Amino acid sequence: MKIGILGGTFDPIHNTHITIAVEAKKQFDLDKVWIMPTPYPPHKDKNAITGNFHRVNMIKAAIKDFEGLEYSDVEITRNEATYTADTMFLLKELYPEDEFYFIMGSDSIAYFMNWYRPDVIVKYANLLVVRRKDESSDKMEEKIREIEDAFGVHVGVIATESSEISSSSIRTENYETIKNMVPESVYEYIVRNQLYNNCNVNKAWSVNKIMDDLKEILKESRFEHTLGVAKTAKEMAELFGVNPNQAYMAGILHDCAKHLSDEELIALCQEHNIEITETEKNAPYLLHAKVGALFAAKKYFITDQEILSAITWHTTGKAGMTPLEQIIFCADYIEPNRDKQPHLEELRELAKHDLDLLTFRILEDTLNYLKEKNASTIDFYTRDAYEYYKKIIDER
Repeated sequence: MKIGILGGTFDPIHNTHITIAVEAKKQFDLDKVWIMPTPYPPHKDKNAITGNFHRVNMIKAAIKDFEGLEYSDVEITRNEATYTADTMFLLKELYPEDEFYFIMGSDSIAYFMNWYRPDVIVKYANLLVVRRKDESSDKMEEKIREIEDAFGVHVGVIATESSEISSSSIRTENYETIKNMVPESVYEYIVRNQLYNNCNVNKAWSVNKIMDDLKEILKESRFEHTLGVAKTAKEMAELFGVNPNQAYMAGILHDCAKHLSDEELIALCQEHNIEITETEKNAPYLLHAKVGALFAAKKYFITDQEILSAITWHTTGKAGMTPLEQIIFCADYIEPNRDKQPHLEELRELAKHDLDLLTFRILEDTLNYLKEKNASTIDFYTRDAYEYYKKIIDER
């Protein structure tokens, strides 16, 4: 059989989801389309996401009258953040005779090459992409050609006239406003169970939406650096047993305040009662890390405290960093676009097997550089971190 896979959080499922599934089935002659919810996106607070029970019930209610649309529990029963590559590999093992079609939005295809193991996804599934009404044809075609050239595959385009509806807008609007955004059965379920009628709603931006925003506000070189840090952080996290999804999100957001002037950074810290050290008074650019954590929480609605802390300490470091904090601190220094720092080849090799030694060596190089340049820009936390990790290495 030819089976389409439409994944997402579905909090809640809405009319655009249904239209995409129906059009994909019709236009590509699919036998079925599986609606496959994920337990929770890795960058969001799972406690702020509607429980699996309600989301699954809404999916089943929404698709019950559509022939060929089926609910799939392949991801949600794993109860952990999952990679599409792992899911497609599993599906091909379970159903080796079937042909799979992975359905994604145009916002997703824009960053598909930065996903985890895109080569695995295209090996086990055909790609189908939905063209949004407002999407630039040239931009989308460019991304499609990039994928097709890289992997020697064909990417299908789903043509649809459906309006753009976001689950986040449904969660934050009043019941009367959302009535035409969701199937009638889903609307009745939402009202009956009093969902989305309080402040405990998930407002966190998606990774793709965040990257689109950063691409607009950051210089091109800074945005490329951001992508490099995120990719490096994710790869390191996989090696050192850290949640790679947290690492990727922290990498994406670590420089989200880098476009601000020194005056703006200082003003924001004062406004939000964020401590400014003596070193930061002399070198205000260091404050982009603290303000970045503020933006991640207040603008992008990231609630994961580990991610926010990793953003906070990615510039100066500190003694006793968590592995995630170390990874973001180190990835910022060694990502592929960096070419001026000393010992990069050696440090990148260390990144494969020794996180503490890598952290120490970066701190050592950083202090040596700052001493030569301007001792007044050496932060207390950086000195303290150096002594802390030096002790760890010396006592091995």
